[in-house]
Amino acid sequence: MSQNLKKRFAFLNRGKDPEKQKLYFKIINLPFSEYICDFEEDYEKIIKSDLLGDNNIIYLKQRWNDRKYWVKGYMKLYFCCGMCTTSRIEAKHRVLKTYLNSSKSLVTLFQVFKELENTEIKNYKDEFTKISTKREKKLEKSNILKYFNFVSDFAINKITNELIESLNYKVKKSSVKNFW
Repeated sequence: MSQNLKKRFAFLNRGKDPEKQKLYFKIINLPFSEYICDFEEDYEKIIKSDLLGDNNIIYLKQRWNDRKYWVKGYMKLYFCCGMCTTSRIEAKHRVLKTYLNSSKSLVTLFQVFKELENTEIKNYKDEFTKISTKREKKLEKSNILKYFNFVSDFAINKITNELIESLNYKVKKSSVKNFW
């Protein structure tokens, strides 16, 4: 979707008009909106823009119906194992096509699957190590956890994920007075 938006609205990025360029970057960043409210706010501004023709507005309105498939904020609502693109499965298909064809035996097929499985396990372990390292660095920077340094490691490990998740939430301004 990102590529389609870039191609369709490339005319806005030509020239040196800052308003057009600002609108272009707002449009091409729609798929990467982390929060639904941000996406909807940007979408409304884009639709109301005088810089777009009727065909482009119709195109965006048609894409609105499928937004849950291409906007990150909507995709986070559905379980997808962290995979928001088809690139990984396409990569697996490419690997399988290079190893397998109609002249290969069934034994070869199982050997290829076993080899791919071992590669996936190794990659998973490598990625898990990277994530753990990043998490440790985040924890070192956390002022809250430094404040609770007298608490045992067991207790800190129990509350760490909740603390990290709670710090990642975006607070939305409430229309209700004295909400907090």
